[in-house]
Amino acid sequence: MGCKKNMIKLLLVVFNVVAVIIGLALIGIGAFTMYRYGDILSITESTFTSIPTVLIILGLMVFILGFLGCFGSFRENRALLIFYTILLVVVLMGEAVALIISLIYQNSIKEKVFDALEVKTDEFVKYDITKKEMYKDSAEVVDQIQETLACCGVHGIETYTDNAQWNKTHGGTTVPASCCDDVTSGYCNTKNNTVNGEGCNEKVANTLSDNAGLVIGISFGFILIQIIGVCLGCVLCQRIARDGYKEV
Repeated sequence: MGCKKNMIKLLLVVFNVVAVIIGLALIGIGAFTMYRYGDILSITESTFTSIPTVLIILGLMVFILGFLGCFGSFRENRALLIFYTILLVVVLMGEAVALIISLIYQNSIKEKVFDALEVKTDEFVKYDITKKEMYKDSAEVVDQIQETLACCGVHGIETYTDNAQWNKTHGGTTVPASCCDDVTSGYCNTKNNTVNGEGCNEKVANTLSDNAGLVIGISFGFILIQIIGVCLGCVLCQRIARDGYKEV
């Protein structure tokens, strides 16, 4: 009996060391996604934009739970292990919610991106011409997307060159500097500068789809791993109860 309990105890300690690493990975992935693709994720103003934050929060919880599980296992404290197991189930539920949101959102990414990008680029043009503060945030988002993904407009440079307001102000061969590789501010000319001619619609949709797939894969994998942790915690609690309750 003691040998089996020690084996379960060892497995739970190993699991929680892995949990600490998983927690750090979740925090890192969430922070990187928020930093690198924050503007891109925010363009659709959907529930999916909160996924990096959810990953960071879950990562912190898993990280803390890892240390809590290790301490409870070493001390063979049944109350602490029960508390640990309950919290682990809560984290599992949170990851399941993130997984479901990602699955639902992934099916409508392209439609949402097209509609949102149309609005943002239209406001970009309005800000460029009127300089009204109400359009400034949209202009900054579009600039960041075009620079980050090396794209231009919704479907290409025609978003600007075929726009009557833009054409009247800048001419039919001018696009924002963020559409070009060799210009850092202002505007660039499609005839004289290196222009990223591909539209942003597909690139943004693909980026969001890739991130949704990443979240789905991570969440699914971690859910399976943490189910093992819940089982180990429950079994060890039973073993400790049989052998006699041990205080901290």
